[in-house]
Amino acid sequence: MFSLFYGLWKYLFSKMELHVLILGIDKAGKTTLLEKMKSVYSNIEGIPPDRIIPTVGLNIGRIEVANSKLVFWDLGGQPGLRSIWEKYYEEAHAVIFVVDASCPSRFEDAKSALEKVLRHEDLQGAPLLILANKQVSVTILPVLYNLIACLILL
Repeated sequence: MFSLFYGLWKYLFSKMELHVLILGIDKAGKTTLLEKMKSVYSNIEGIPPDRIIPTVGLNIGRIEVANSKLVFWDLGGQPGLRSIWEKYYEEAHAVIFVVDASCPSRFEDAKSALEKVLRHEDLQGAPLLILANKQVSVTILPVLYNLIACLILL
C-alpha cells in the first residue's frame, strides 16, 4: 500500500529531470553561458565573467523551469578533455554547442569537434543548439555604432 501512495505522490509532485550538455572548444564561453543562465533563471548569483577560469572536468548547474529540472553539464573543451565528453552522451537529452564567433581561426577546430559529437550514436535524435558566442567584438563595434546612428536618425 505504501508503494502505491509513494508512486502516486512521486507522479504528481516530482519534476522531470533533463540533462543538457554544454560543449565546445576551450575559451568559447561555455562556463560564462552557464553562469549567466543560473543568474537569470534561478536565485543563484553566477560567477562574474572576469572571475571565470578554464574548466578542468565539468561544472554543473541546475535550473527549475515549470515542471522540469534542467541539469546543465558544462564540460571542459581543451583537446585533452574532449575524450571524456562521450561518457556523458548516453544520459544527455540535449546539447548546446558553443562557438567563439569572434575567433574565425578556431572555426575549423570547433567544426571538427562538433562533427565528432554529431556522429556519436548516443546523441542521435537529441536536440542541438549551436550558439555563436562573443558576437560583439572590437572589430564589430564600429559597424554597430554606424547602425545605431542610422536608426537614431530615422
